[in-house]
Amino acid sequence: MHTTPDLTPATTIAIVGAGRLGGVLARALRAAGFVVTGPLRREDRVPDADVTLLCVPDAAIPAVAFAARPHSRLVGHVSGATPLTDVDFSMHPLQTFTGSETPDVFRGIGIAVDGRTAEAREIAERLARALGARPFRVDDAHRAEYHAAASFASNFVLTVLDAAERLARDAGVERTHLAPLVRQTVENWTASGAASALTGPIARGDEATVARQRAASGDLVDLFDALAAATRTIAAAGADTGAEEEHRGEHG
Repeated sequence: MHTTPDLTPATTIAIVGAGRLGGVLARALRAAGFVVTGPLRREDRVPDADVTLLCVPDAAIPAVAFAARPHSRLVGHVSGATPLTDVDFSMHPLQTFTGSETPDVFRGIGIAVDGRTAEAREIAERLARALGARPFRVDDAHRAEYHAAASFASNFVLTVLDAAERLARDAGVERTHLAPLVRQTVENWTASGAASALTGPIARGDEATVARQRAASGDLVDLFDALAAATRTIAAAGADTGAEEEHRGEHG
């Protein structure tokens, strides 16, 4: 049986997976003082190491974990959606990467961690903290919701922003003109949540303006309808909250 390694400057870590995250993690862990091999390609031989961290596509995790197991005291993956069936721990940085980031890119971000044992989870937490990140636990039962939330917060935001850019381009408006609006919207959401931050014609109940926007959406009309319906739900929740607060103010 493998023993759980202590994390010291002598700890050896093998990074398997030479994609965006694998390269950034290798640089950051080296900068944190660990002895790092990699990033290795999936077909490379896995060297002996205290910890092997798999930065490979989700479908490749079982086979690569099997190959790494004889050479590693602990095997972990960085997938947000894949359970711990084939590994000892997981650590999923809640961030988007291009692959060119500096090692301090992890500083201050959240990293979702879990482990098949308390000791393995502790190693994941300590690795996250060594990167300057803030670990939080997400267990196997909640991985799907967590990873869906991450997709809504990043991937689907880009889908909506691409639609905005396409419509703006037709009006002669550049992406850089929209950027301050996007940034302030995210700041408002961070501070108070969607219902409080929501503005615009749906929040005001201005259905004539909504209809004009819909007519101008062209081949994006299905996306517009879906987003408008969801936005009406948020607006209604905000209105209900405001009414409750007003009622408490009157009768408090």
